[in-house]
Amino acid sequence: MEIGTITLISFRNHNKTILNFDPNVTVIWGKNGSGKTSVLEAIYNLSIGKSFKTNTKKELIKEGKNNFIIKGVFKNSKNIKKEVYYYQNNKGKRKIKINGKNVLNRKEMIGLNNVVVFSPEEENITKGYPKEKRRFFNKLFSICSKEYLNNLIVFNKTIKQRNTLLKNKNKLPKKQLIDLLKPWNEKYIQTAVQIWKQRNFFLNDFKILFNKTSKEFDNKINIKIDFKENEETRETFLKKIEKNIHKEIIMKTTLLGPHKDRISFLFKNKSLKKHASQGEHKVFLAILKITELLFINKKKQSCPIFLIDDLFANLDIDKSKKITDFLNEIKKTNKIKPQTIITTTDVISLKKNEFFKKGVELKKHKLISGCKA
Repeated sequence: MEIGTITLISFRNHNKTILNFDPNVTVIWGKNGSGKTSVLEAIYNLSIGKSFKTNTKKELIKEGKNNFIIKGVFKNSKNIKKEVYYYQNNKGKRKIKINGKNVLNRKEMIGLNNVVVFSPEEENITKGYPKEKRRFFNKLFSICSKEYLNNLIVFNKTIKQRNTLLKNKNKLPKKQLIDLLKPWNEKYIQTAVQIWKQRNFFLNDFKILFNKTSKEFDNKINIKIDFKENEETRETFLKKIEKNIHKEIIMKTTLLGPHKDRISFLFKNKSLKKHASQGEHKVFLAILKITELLFINKKKQSCPIFLIDDLFANLDIDKSKKITDFLNEIKKTNKIKPQTIITTTDVISLKKNEFFKKGVELKKHKLISGCKA
């Protein structure tokens, strides 16, 4: 998968910016606030229908404007082009088109034009709450499996309805509330068991690939992903729900299910979040993101675009170079060629330290206050 061109109109601090991308490596450089990250954010929007930086869509519209437009041309490994158009106004109206056809639901975009983002915002995955890890893996597995995505959508709708009923406990007699929950429990149990089954399979597969990738990066590094497989059946999960129903009524929320799964990231067999340094977090995240890229390539038979935002953030030159050298090596050993788009404030260090080997073509764009220089 690669992107050829993108147009940003009134997006973030861009007035109108048109950029072309090299199929191999493109470097976007400029001062902080020049709109480098916004270009990656726009590519991500065209890929998955939302931003990786914010859930507040009004933030994406340039100050003083009423709407933004993003247009991009993607091409897959079979040279089939997809033109994606994205419009959003300040009243929340959105219009997305792929090759001129309206996209009615954002889920239609998931898995079509895949990208992997390696950015400071993604550090929430290693530093944030357990839900950030679940969100990362849910998104990844949804890209790789429509069945997983559909089960997740049904599950989230069901749990929302179930929690609405539980929050109304004071308005209903307990017996009536339990009776009202029963039909939702059935759908909830069915999708929960399916998600656990698929999640176990995908997580085991990802874990094997992550271990292989981390050892290839540095065979002395001691990092792991740990999780407890859930082997609930419909019958065993139903018993647990029936046992916990009175507690759920008191707490006014659903206490059991895949939304409570805990996935651990370990550094030297201890919690990464508690014991790793800033640089060690960044290295773990880099390996996680490269594994994500390899995982999507394996499952979809198509390599995603790799978006690297602010390469030198929280990393010294040596570690940054080790990551790009490893990425170059991955391309050779796995016979994949992910299109890579990098933002940086320090293009001189990229050249001086030979971050990309001789013979690798680089396209460079300099941005000044949201416009190409």
